[in-house]
Amino acid sequence: MIEFLVFVTCCSVAYYYLTFRRSRKRLYELAARIPGPFDWPIIGSLHLGVGVTKSRDIFEYMTQFLHKLELPTRAWLGPFLVVAFDHPEHVAVILNSTHCIRRSFMYRFFRFDKGLLMTPDPQHWKLLRKRLNSSFSPLVLKNFAPAFNECADKLVTSLDKYVDQGTFDLLPKVSEFTITATLLNLFKVDLRAGDNEFKEKFAVNAEKLWTLVWRRIYQPWLHLDFFYQFMDRFQEEKQRIRMIRDFSHEISAARDSTRINNNSEHPPQEDPPNAEVLIDRLERMAFETQEIDQETFLSNIDTFMFASNDTTSNVMSTTLLMLAMHPEIQERVFAEVSQVIPTTNFIPQEALSKLVYLEMVIKESMRLVPVGSILGRICEKELTVDQWTIPAGTEVVIPIFKMHRNKAVWGERSEEFDPDNFLPERCAKRHPYAYIPFSGGIRNCIGMKYAYMSLKIVLAKLIARYRFRTELKLEQLKFEPSLILLIVNKHMVRLERR
Repeated sequence: MIEFLVFVTCCSVAYYYLTFRRSRKRLYELAARIPGPFDWPIIGSLHLGVGVTKSRDIFEYMTQFLHKLELPTRAWLGPFLVVAFDHPEHVAVILNSTHCIRRSFMYRFFRFDKGLLMTPDPQHWKLLRKRLNSSFSPLVLKNFAPAFNECADKLVTSLDKYVDQGTFDLLPKVSEFTITATLLNLFKVDLRAGDNEFKEKFAVNAEKLWTLVWRRIYQPWLHLDFFYQFMDRFQEEKQRIRMIRDFSHEISAARDSTRINNNSEHPPQEDPPNAEVLIDRLERMAFETQEIDQETFLSNIDTFMFASNDTTSNVMSTTLLMLAMHPEIQERVFAEVSQVIPTTNFIPQEALSKLVYLEMVIKESMRLVPVGSILGRICEKELTVDQWTIPAGTEVVIPIFKMHRNKAVWGERSEEFDPDNFLPERCAKRHPYAYIPFSGGIRNCIGMKYAYMSLKIVLAKLIARYRFRTELKLEQLKFEPSLILLIVNKHMVRLERR
C-alpha cells in the first residue's frame, strides 16, 4: 500500500511538473536560446554558490563569477528566469523600454513600496514621477545653494575636532550634513537642530536596515513572509522601519505646524507650481488633489530621506576616501577649487559648473564604487535585445559594478582610480550607457542634479580646509551589497588642516 501511495504521489508530481512546463512552453523556448550555466530540474541554478552564506562573500563570489562570463547569460532560480546584460547597447534598450519599468521583485522586501524609488507599479511610478519632476527643476535647485552652504559650513566646523587626532570613520559625520540639508531643502523644516547624535543614529539605523533586508534577499528560504515573521531579524527590521517612519511623522507634524502659523500671521502666499519643492508637491497631491493617500505621502518622505541622505553621504565619503588614497589628485582638486572659488565663505550655484576636475573625480568615484551595484527590472512583455528575445516575466539584471570595471570599455587600468576617464574626448568615444551610476533611461534618478550640487559645494569647502589622509589602499577595499553598496573597511581617514 505504501509503495502504491509513493508511486501515485511521484506520478502526480511529475504530471503537474510537466503540465506546468507545457503552460510556459514559449518561456522555455526563448530562454534556451540565451547562454547560461547548467540548470537542474526544479531548482534551476540554485546550486551555484552553495556554501557561501555571508552577503559580502556572496557579492564577491557573484562578482567574480559574472566577470568570467560573457553576458548576456541566463539562470533559473527555481521556476524564475533571470537574465543578466552588461553590454551598454543592450542596457540602453532595456532601460528605455516601456516593458521594463517595473522594479525587481526584491524591492518589495524594502517595504516602502509606495514611494517613488521603491514602487514596483509602473502606473503609480508614472504618476509620482510626473508630479514630482518639477521639484528638481533648475528653478527650484538654485534656491538650495544657501542651505547647502550653511550645512557644509557646520560640517567643516564639526570636523575641526578631528584634526591631527588619528583615524576615524568619515561617513557618520557626513551623514549629519546630508540629513540636515535634506530637511531644509526638500521638506522646508529645521528639525533636530544641533542633535547630531540623533542624526548619526538615524543614518546608522538606515544602513543596518538595508543590509538586513539585503541579506534576506540572498536567502530564498526567507522570502516567504509566513516563515520570516517568526525570526528575530523580522522584529529587528520592524524596529528599524519604525524609527524611519516615526521621523517621517515628525516631519509631517512640523509641516502642519508651520502651515498653521504662517496662515495665522500672514496671508497665504503659494509658490508657483513650477517652483514648489518636494514637500509642497507631496502635500498638494495628498491634501488638495487627493491623488495619493496618507501611506503614500509618508512613504515618499521615507524614500526621499533615504535617497537624498544615504546615497549622497556615501558618494561624498567615498570621494574623499579616494582623494585620501591619491594625494596628487587631491592637490589638483585643491588647486582648481582655489582658482575657481578664491573664498569658500559662500559658493554660488553659478560657480559649480567651473569645477570641472572635481566633477571628474566624483564621477570616477561613482564608477569604482557605484551607489547601486546592481539594477533589477521585470520584463512585462517580450522584448528583443540584439539577437535575443527576453520572455515576458523575466527578471532582468544589470550588474553596474561589473559594467563600470569592464576592461573592454575602460581599458586595462579599469580597476584603478583615474579621473581622466571622464575627459570630454574619452567620454565622446564611450557609449553613454557604459556609465550609469544614477541608473538611466525612463526610470533614471530624479535627484541627480540635486546630488551633484550638494557634492560639489561640500567637497569644495572640505578640500579647501583640510588635507585628507588614509592608510587604506584601493585594492584592499571589501564591499557588501545593501540597498546601496557599502565599504566593509569603512571610510577611515585622518585630517590635517591646510
